[in-house]
Amino acid sequence: MSDKPLEGKLAVVTGATRGIGRAVAERFMADGATVIGTGTKPDGQVPKGCRYHQLQLSEDASVEAMCRVIEKEAPHILVNNAGVSNPQGWDTLDAKTFRATQQIDLVAPTMLCRAAIPGMRKHKWGRFVGISALSGTHFGRPTRASLASAKAGLVAMHMSLASELAADGILANTVAPGFIDTDVLPQLFSKEQIETLAKRAPVGRLGTPRELAALVAFLAGPDNTYMTGQQILIDGGFTRTL
Repeated sequence: MSDKPLEGKLAVVTGATRGIGRAVAERFMADGATVIGTGTKPDGQVPKGCRYHQLQLSEDASVEAMCRVIEKEAPHILVNNAGVSNPQGWDTLDAKTFRATQQIDLVAPTMLCRAAIPGMRKHKWGRFVGISALSGTHFGRPTRASLASAKAGLVAMHMSLASELAADGILANTVAPGFIDTDVLPQLFSKEQIETLAKRAPVGRLGTPRELAALVAFLAGPDNTYMTGQQILIDGGFTRTL
């Protein structure tokens, strides 16, 4: 097996300035890929060696501009990682926030995928990987109606890609992370809750972005030749042992 399995490949990774997206971009570059990473700021700090494009998934004009970049660059790999949670209970859920979550977590990624298809077909090779969530596809959680519905849609969208594009050498899968040690967790849970969640997993700890990136690298790489349309859990055994 080559130590540079992605040499000669171009990848786009959304949300590559931190957390999971940053780890994926770093892993792809280590595997030999050229990477375009996105972030919301004009001068986002992506890993060294990674090309940067600003992308506001909430804004149609910004998404359309990124679609033009994708159409021109014709990446071999697209990882839709960036997203929002927007937790709201049913007593406070409002249509504006719900629509905003769908736009960022589902509508914009769908448009980016559509823009990438012609280039992948030209290459006769392509890989889509979406970062989904356990909520909505494996269990329900309070205050996650917006996130769960959008991420379930993301899974279904990748299943559609898989069924329609496999004959063109294009594979599409989603990854559902468990509780990963990023700066997002403290925004959603208290320190005590995070410690409890870590202990509930059979492995007894949180996952790391690098562990998730290793799975994404396999799904996006040449060693994956037969897995498509799947939702893969990486959660330390959390959901299967509850």
